Amino acid sequence: MQNLTIISQYFYPNSASTAQLITDLSRGFAERGYVVKVLTSGHDHSKINLVDGFLSQIKINRTPYINWHNQNIFIKVFNSLIFLFISFAYIIFNVNSKNTLLIVSNPPYSGILGLGFKIFKQGKFYFLLQDIFPESAVLIGIIKSSSFLFKFFSYLTYLTCKYSQNTIVLSSSMKLFLGKKYSDIQENDKIEIVENWSIEDIYIYSKKNNEFAIQHGFDKLFTILYSGNLGRLHDIESIVFAAQSLNDTSIQFVFIGDGAKQKLLERYIQEHQLKNILLLPFQPRDVLSQSLTACDVSLVSLIEGAEEIIAPCKLYGMLAAGRAILSISSTGSYIDQLLNDYSCGINCPPNNPQQLAETIAKLAADPERVTAMGKRARQLYEEKYTFSRALDEYEKLLFNTELLN
Repeated sequence: MQNLTIISQYFYPNSASTAQLITDLSRGFAERGYVVKVLTSGHDHSKINLVDGFLSQIKINRTPYINWHNQNIFIKVFNSLIFLFISFAYIIFNVNSKNTLLIVSNPPYSGILGLGFKIFKQGKFYFLLQDIFPESAVLIGIIKSSSFLFKFFSYLTYLTCKYSQNTIVLSSSMKLFLGKKYSDIQENDKIEIVENWSIEDIYIYSKKNNEFAIQHGFDKLFTILYSGNLGRLHDIESIVFAAQSLNDTSIQFVFIGDGAKQKLLERYIQEHQLKNILLLPFQPRDVLSQSLTACDVSLVSLIEGAEEIIAPCKLYGMLAAGRAILSISSTGSYIDQLLNDYSCGINCPPNNPQQLAETIAKLAADPERVTAMGKRARQLYEEKYTFSRALDEYEKLLFNTELLN
């Protein structure tokens, strides 16, 4: 049996999209007969015990962490450093140099673990780059592009990409960005694209037969759904400004999730007494089919420039849900191109809530077009973005299965 070791700060029962994706990936490899070991950050053991059954094939080790239950960036950095130091020791003393090692970019500077594995154990590693750091930190104002930290982390990313067997990115835009910044890495064919998948194979409910939609009254309203992280790289502001201009219509905006911009959203709703926005917490995975199909249009948003450095995981669940997609991203972005190429949605530029509101109003007045977009979205998902497709691509890359078969 071949061995796979995965280092990821986020894993089940964490509800972050990265955690759920890496959990799926680990389980998928275990079910195909690989020996899978995961090192991740610690969590509430009462929750972990509930899932002993479906994780029983995976050897999981958990590091200590401080649970302060808030979005403070300094607390996140502190926990990430704890994870980083323990992971380094784990790799040096517990991972065989012949094992396949997959390091996930959470924390974003975790590439140093791969470099340590290569230097001290002469091992080979693969790096899964969830977003391009430190550019992501610059976009949200944590560091400046002229700072020493930016130059340091850029060089660390360069070394990680250079000395990994391959760096895996999530979109063509991310690959193009890295190729331009680190031309020699691109020339050596070090960057591979493996796009994500929906964390559930969504069953398509009609709104009138959807218990979640009926429970919240969405079955009677034209509903726009934003489901996922309300993060700093997402243009939440344009959505709430658009909702304000549509406050006197029968159009309902629904946010499911939380994140750094949640308080901003709550404050704006209260200050402007918006009655057409509903905030709900993250829903369990077994409710996902109903929650993602409880709308007419699914919404994904990125601040300007973010489409080059991240690939929102929520997009694939939206495609699987068979709903029309409305995106906020720069014109010509990979999301814009995907929606246009497959006629499954519409893209609006960031920082233009008026255009967003006008687009939503036009969609609300054209239900047949919305339904047709949704059908094409589901067809695209089935053709290109299933989990089995992604697992095949990871297996081919990590274990060279094409040559073994």
